[in-house]
Amino acid sequence: MNIRKFEEKDHSDILELAKRFNNIYYMSFRDESLMCKKQEELAVQAVNNNKENIYIAEESGDFLGYIELNIQEDFFTNRKQAYVSAIAVTEKGEGKGIGKVLMKKAEEWAVNQELSEVILDVFLSNKRAIGLYEHLGYQQEIVKMVKKL
Repeated sequence: MNIRKFEEKDHSDILELAKRFNNIYYMSFRDESLMCKKQEELAVQAVNNNKENIYIAEESGDFLGYIELNIQEDFFTNRKQAYVSAIAVTEKGEGKGIGKVLMKKAEEWAVNQELSEVILDVFLSNKRAIGLYEHLGYQQEIVKMVKKL
């Protein structure tokens, strides 16, 4: 497996794969069609404005997944942190350790940026992703509570 920087040929693969972000259960107050539209907008913004921080997983020329990285500041300390904006693996790539390799790339990227933390957000219903992150040593820090009125 190869991890490489984004190339223009990856544009449509990323937009298509970003649709997988909606393959989870959303709480009842979330409009699924609006969530799908927002995920698409975020993917378009990424490939148009953050190409230098997108990495592609491929094998034998097959696109298997990607990760988008950013730098953000911690709300409480203003310390800069590496932020995983998006990570997705194709159905063909599932179960092959691609998510793990992409997260390792995030950690390497963070070290190269002289950052000491990698953070990400994940919907609670995405149990598979949470399991991967916990397996890799990530810990839950803040839990968002929601009550529909």
